[in-house]
Amino acid sequence: MTEDTQVTIGMPVRNGGQQIRTAIDSLLSQTHRNIRLVISDNCSTDETREICREYARRDSRVTLHEQPENLGICGNFRFVLMQADTPFFLWACHDDVWAPEFIQKNLENLQRNPQAVASTSRVAMVTPDGRRAMSNGTFALQGPAADRLRAFFWDPGEVSRFYGVYRTEALKRSFPEDIDVFGYDWIVMALNLLEGEHLELPEVLLAREDHDADHYHRTLVRRQPRRLYRWMPHLPMAQVLRRRLPPEIWRACRGRILRRNAIQSLMYFKYRVPALAPLIRTLSVLERARTRYIKAI
Repeated sequence: MTEDTQVTIGMPVRNGGQQIRTAIDSLLSQTHRNIRLVISDNCSTDETREICREYARRDSRVTLHEQPENLGICGNFRFVLMQADTPFFLWACHDDVWAPEFIQKNLENLQRNPQAVASTSRVAMVTPDGRRAMSNGTFALQGPAADRLRAFFWDPGEVSRFYGVYRTEALKRSFPEDIDVFGYDWIVMALNLLEGEHLELPEVLLAREDHDADHYHRTLVRRQPRRLYRWMPHLPMAQVLRRRLPPEIWRACRGRILRRNAIQSLMYFKYRVPALAPLIRTLSVLERARTRYIKAI
């Protein structure tokens, strides 16, 4: 069954530059050959479109959509998902690299576990200067739905689980149109955890580019004109979750969601007031120690 199963890979991109060649090459070299790569170029101003056209001409598995208007990050991720008509799907970033067995092993994992809707490997985060660290955002989430969401919101990490292999229809149900807010990927993951369990393979089969600590806050400043939502970055996310989660799940998770808001507010405070960074780093160390203790008991 695995070899006959077609998988759609959705690659939303804007100004991917030459990095996109390495990403596409690693995807087209997967041991699971029955794939369809859907690239959505979001109004790139560099050589990205021509590079993608080249791949589409050479390999019939590659389809390129050249967007006439900028869909935004969230909109572009949703666009490639909605193009999928295959049983399984994964998102791919232009600056990541996959081991050849990534799709095959995650697909086999899902086929062995019908209660699961997502599977990913462990993930290495790689800085521009080559330093590597393990992502803390791929751990398995199993058991009752409320337990899955509570565990997720306690420490989502870099949300590297977002780049696993998914059951397509369950993922489409998890990505409504009206969630274009800071943290939309957390919303998608939360709604997907209502659909079923998330699994993790022990191998490291994906390397992701690691951004500096202030990358997301610079993005927030560019995209968010309202000052309140800059200082409380995940408030819009919490409002969406309150509307979208079943009432009993919201009540079980709201304390942890509010905790995430507090942490992100402190991180933004550090970005805006660098003089207080040492104090906030100390609080962060204490919080991580508390998290490790809670996970151990």
